[in-house]
Amino acid sequence: MAKKKRQMTTRGRLIILGPVCFFFVACFIVTLFSYATNLYQLQHQKKKLEEEYLALQEMADDLKTEITKLHDPEYLAKFARENYLYSKEGELIIKINERQENISTQEEKLEWNGKMVTYSLIALGIVFLYIIIKGTKKKKSA
Repeated sequence: MAKKKRQMTTRGRLIILGPVCFFFVACFIVTLFSYATNLYQLQHQKKKLEEEYLALQEMADDLKTEITKLHDPEYLAKFARENYLYSKEGELIIKINERQENISTQEEKLEWNGKMVTYSLIALGIVFLYIIIKGTKKKKSA
């Protein structure tokens, strides 16, 4: 009888402690997984920020060289003519590049819109043909 009591108590302990241990192991695994994903995200963010930092450093270097160039009166005059449409007497300034880019993007939009209209018309035609075929089948069977 004493053996049965011991077996019952051992079984009772296993029944109670088993789920408790499983719960703690599951919590440990979830916590470990969340820390690992957080670490991965932080490493990825660090890599992005380092790349952004390098790009900003390059931009700062470019701006510093631009500042030194702007101290030169000839470069300053050229810069003002190109960016702010200043001209010397008798000069005529025509900007072509910006307008050309706008025209090409507008042409691309028109081409895309044309394709969408064509596909829509084809789809509507198929739907109408389907409706007509269904209507003629019903009339023949009646």
